[in-house]
Amino acid sequence: MLDIKPYYIQSIIKDAGFGGTCPIIVKANDKEYVLKTREDGTNPKDLGVFNEVFAYQLLDYLGINIAPQEIVYLFIDDDFIEMAEIAYDEGIIQEESFENIKASEGFNLGVEYLHYAMEPLSEVIDNDRFIKDIVHIDNYIMNCDRSSGNINILQDKSDQRKYYAIDFGNALADAICYEKIQNGEADIFVTGAYSHCNVTLSGRYILKNETQRLVKRGRRIKEDIDTIRGKLADIIDTFPPDWEPLNYKNDIIDIIATRLKSNKIFKVDDNSKCECLY
Repeated sequence: MLDIKPYYIQSIIKDAGFGGTCPIIVKANDKEYVLKTREDGTNPKDLGVFNEVFAYQLLDYLGINIAPQEIVYLFIDDDFIEMAEIAYDEGIIQEESFENIKASEGFNLGVEYLHYAMEPLSEVIDNDRFIKDIVHIDNYIMNCDRSSGNINILQDKSDQRKYYAIDFGNALADAICYEKIQNGEADIFVTGAYSHCNVTLSGRYILKNETQRLVKRGRRIKEDIDTIRGKLADIIDTFPPDWEPLNYKNDIIDIIATRLKSNKIFKVDDNSKCECLY
């Protein structure tokens, strides 16, 4: 399990220049991070940062090394909100970024800013091992937010066969699954629902064709489902306790644990479809 350290933010560096959630680049512990806020203007409160931390912890649990960047908790208080207001007034960050910061007091997420990486030179990913790994984690957590023009993958500047996965904030089926959990409607044992849904079939998932060529089943996980549930619970218990998705911890654990043990989520048939496949 990753040991995620908490830090205060020292300074604001610049607007990130990418992402629908309007992240910014900040310095903490003398290192630069992409600040992702509890309120991001896209997902329900705390869901984006919850999904991100959960994904990084699952990658560590499964031994998938496609996102080696450090993640930390970054604390937003009145002093940082004042700093952000000055940065907004001076045109350093966008209004949307400032509004998200004002609504995000407490622990947020910092993702290490990779100076040695860049947007890919091509949307064709030239690394089958990376494709297999990213497809597995995306399907396990129901993240199809990798579309043309916004693939949420970085490429190493010096080794162009090396890639890095970023941005898991729209997992749980673009919040559709999460909202059904909130409403008590996410019955994972109904055929075709969230125990079977194959999000890599989404028309906007840029790795859809590669998935059909390279990935036929889930990774082999020897632990039984109750052991997996326990591991996922241990992971979530380390999250900031006021993050709202923790109120639905057991439902999220049931869904993800079921998907981790199921090969059905990689099948291509009518039972593989759900509301996120647009």
